[in-house]
Amino acid sequence: MYIVLVWDISRTAGTGLRLNWEEDTGWSYALLGVGPSIATPTQPLSALHRVFAAPDDVAAVAEHFVRNGRMPCGEFGAEWEQAAAVRATIDRFRVVVSEPGGLWTGPE
Repeated sequence: MYIVLVWDISRTAGTGLRLNWEEDTGWSYALLGVGPSIATPTQPLSALHRVFAAPDDVAAVAEHFVRNGRMPCGEFGAEWEQAAAVRATIDRFRVVVSEPGGLWTGPE
């Protein structure tokens, strides 16, 4: 699973921003040029220390970058309160789908 959030250059303080979230690695970012296809290599988003960071922390980091053109210096280390439920659902999905004839019917 992954999430991609993008702000183009016209809505930021000088450069576009793409935030990526992947289930195994957490948050990373890339700076965008004039077009979304022109980007710096993806780098870990060090301000967010959790794979399942709290949504308010993700929003605060993104807003700081969009307004100021740089990542914030502070730490945003809170884990989302739903992280355990999401991990359990992902694990259950993988177990059920991998069973012969398995069909996932949702969280228990």
